[in-house]
Amino acid sequence: MHATAIPETVTPLGLPRVLFWDTNPDNVDLEKHAGTVMARVMEYGRMEDWRQMRAYYGDERIVSVVTKLRDLHPQVVSLCCAVFDLTKEDFRCCTAKPFPPAPWIY
Repeated sequence: MHATAIPETVTPLGLPRVLFWDTNPDNVDLEKHAGTVMARVMEYGRMEDWRQMRAYYGDERIVSVVTKLRDLHPQVVSLCCAVFDLTKEDFRCCTAKPFPPAPWIY
């Protein structure tokens, strides 16, 4: 017995639905949820997904959005620095102070 290949379904932008494992990809608005889309592609996407994202949003918009994100993997920050000629200090996730620890109430 062998498994049959299931065609990978994609979002309207052509991104794999698996990038949106925790939500219904049909409800993802590419403009309203641009930060989430970009973060998912950068953290979990393939090179083809990067190409599609760059073609849709453009480098200027990508830089504008991802530098304001609160959380990105360090590897993604490094890659963005190389691709877009940025420094770690350009990223909010690298420069913002974390919330102070909450006091424990007993």
